[in-house]
Amino acid sequence: MKKRKIIMEQTFLLSFLMLTITGLEGIYSHWNGDPISFSWYLPTSLLLMSFLCSLPTLLLLSEKNMTKKEWGLRIACHCLITYALVIGAGYLFHWYVNLTYFLVTTVAYFIIYVLVWVFTLFLEKYDEKLINEALKNIRDED
Repeated sequence: MKKRKIIMEQTFLLSFLMLTITGLEGIYSHWNGDPISFSWYLPTSLLLMSFLCSLPTLLLLSEKNMTKKEWGLRIACHCLITYALVIGAGYLFHWYVNLTYFLVTTVAYFIIYVLVWVFTLFLEKYDEKLINEALKNIRDED
């Protein structure tokens, strides 16, 4: 159940942030007078990539007792794997057609990567708080 929850949380966070960045890019282009158009399959491709990018997270979080060096190495590998997925999908789904859009996609990726981990840590702390409160209530009843 925990693995399914992690995949769902990551997928929803990623798709929300990817669509937010895409919307902000559209607003920016509109304000600058640049013609912008999105393919009909853009939302579906973003959702698919959100799901695919959430799967390597299971590998990252599979072991709890790691040293800081191992943790850092796993995060670096996770970041590179998901970056490769995003860049490959960007090429496949035509998210970028020139170097500028490639750079925008790369910067957006790293912004989203950091934000997803911040939100994930926040949700994990919130879950811990709920569990601790439930345990405290059970102890109080006894």
